[in-house]
Amino acid sequence: MDVQDSGDDSVEHDSCSSVDSVVSFESFFPSILRCGFLRDDLDCLSTVTLPPRPTVAQSSKTPPCYTSDSQFRNTIVAVTNKFRCEHNATALKWNRTLEVSSQNWARKCRWEHSTSGENLAMGYANVTATVQAWGDERRIFNFNKPRFTHETGHFSQLVWKGTKTMGCARFDCGKANPRDRDDDAAHGWYVVCQYFPPGNVVGVRSFEENVQPRVSGGVPRLKSGVFEWWALAIVLAGVLVGIEGVCYG
Repeated sequence: MDVQDSGDDSVEHDSCSSVDSVVSFESFFPSILRCGFLRDDLDCLSTVTLPPRPTVAQSSKTPPCYTSDSQFRNTIVAVTNKFRCEHNATALKWNRTLEVSSQNWARKCRWEHSTSGENLAMGYANVTATVQAWGDERRIFNFNKPRFTHETGHFSQLVWKGTKTMGCARFDCGKANPRDRDDDAAHGWYVVCQYFPPGNVVGVRSFEENVQPRVSGGVPRLKSGVFEWWALAIVLAGVLVGIEGVCYG
């Protein structure tokens, strides 16, 4: 897929009503300094190239972050970049071309991949839980022998260092029909995310270079292992005033 990044990569920072909006470091400091600051919204949170198998959950709840375009976009970018931050990958920018492509595929309600560099999920209670499910695959990812597997492919795409932009969409595919024997049909809230350049590229050292172990504490270190003093100062300031809230749903 020939994907061009749009000129406008800005993402608004609306928040759910139950999430506190506080001073943001979004525009001032690299994402690596914000790994530990995102908080769970008690009202929204639930407890889910080579394409990985799509992830499935069951939920009947419809939080505002599925129905609001801006909250959906803000949330999925924020949670994605939190995981990327924790694995030494730069923050992704929003790509409107990928957003349109993802929307076109989501509306088909087909439970299968349309292209490489794509993550799918359906049935999760909220957007946060969707990305969390992809990211939680890191628990079984073998960082000593990094490679593609269907069980960890969502995670490796999520944090792939070579990826620079993302675009996502969601569509309510409705309830499953007991008489429908089509295993390729999506049901409930169907989330499609596409990434460019795509990850999960099989090649010499590609996974070792692009899927890195979790950064301890989310704070950058010098090669000597000593914390950078300025990073610590920013982290302490962040603890005191927090960062801008996002909709965790």
